Amino acid sequence: MVQKQTEKTKSSPLRNPTTVKLLAKELILASDAYIAKQMDEIEYRELIVYYATYHGKKLFAPNGNLNPTVKDRIGRKRCGLVEVILKGFQITIT
Repeated sequence: MVQKQTEKTKSSPLRNPTTVKLLAKELILASDAYIAKQMDEIEYRELIVYYATYHGKKLFAPNGNLNPTVKDRIGRKRCGLVEVILKGFQITIT
């Protein structure tokens, strides 16, 4: 069972990254897939809201903005895309 090298397998983003850097990497992959129209908007929005809900301590800084490490790693344009998706999202206090 050998897979062809020319055939790309569609890998879904990791839903539970363990570190901030891994979260940023998954955000990059998901944002690039969305921009390339390999992921639809509903799936992308669902993933971003999932990260915000269950991994908020990694995604957000204490002041409520995106974590500086995430901002630096994903870049300005992807950061703007994530902020548009999260517009109106309420962070829960735990």
